[in-house]
Amino acid sequence: MAAPASEPRPHVASLWIGGDLNWMHAFSLRSFIARGHGVTVFYGGAQPPKVPAEVQTRPMTDIWDPATQGLSDAPASMLSDLFRLYLLRDTDMVWVDTDMVCLTPLPNDPYMVGYEPTGSVNGAILRLPPDSTALNKLIAWFSDDTFVPHWLGKNRKQEVAKEPPGKRLLKAFELVRPSVGPRALQHTLKETGEDAHISASPVYYPVRGVMTDLLFSGHVTDDAWRLPQTLTLHLYASMVRRYHREHRPEPNSFIARFAEEIGFDLSALKHQPVGTF
Repeated sequence: MAAPASEPRPHVASLWIGGDLNWMHAFSLRSFIARGHGVTVFYGGAQPPKVPAEVQTRPMTDIWDPATQGLSDAPASMLSDLFRLYLLRDTDMVWVDTDMVCLTPLPNDPYMVGYEPTGSVNGAILRLPPDSTALNKLIAWFSDDTFVPHWLGKNRKQEVAKEPPGKRLLKAFELVRPSVGPRALQHTLKETGEDAHISASPVYYPVRGVMTDLLFSGHVTDDAWRLPQTLTLHLYASMVRRYHREHRPEPNSFIARFAEEIGFDLSALKHQPVGTF
């Protein structure tokens, strides 16, 4: 359910590690601003990235310093999986990946977590209350340098256990990338009974990652995937075709129409001729 007009809209936050945001990330962040949400991008490194107007930036160490757990050199996606847990515990912000698009203002609900169409939990938008049992279990487990994720298969657990303390979480991530993120989240929410708060896929993930081409096509104009309960859209930026990342979406495509709606300028992208089927 969308937030009533009188209800305060929660502040959303993400983490950026690396170079500049591409246009899809900027487009996504802009969508939350356009829907009345405050937005903060936390960043690793010495300098903040360039972000859309009205988006705030803060160093990630304001929330959590990976060096305290010997994880300074961990992959960015693993740091993101961990950072969001501390963000949820220590602030009232909602975590969003930088490729989540806000279609409708978010309600100020204590839980925001959803299934994908495949039935797996995704953490691209995430809010758990600070006293959530699942949230605090995950933080406690991941803070223990001897911990071996028990949701891994038998052989994987054995491989992780061979690593010295301090290296086990990184090994688990290397073996099964979702093991520190979505898989850990789904397992723990089920273990604590908080899986009752997981929303059906149309709420946050109405389109599968492999189907995102339809969002860039001017021939797909009915937006049948967008239901009354749909709040957000995940672009799955890492799965989007390189062509779409470099070229302007076709006129009348969802991306082009929504960009106009939220005042996002696409003119800097390469022009593409409108094709046919």
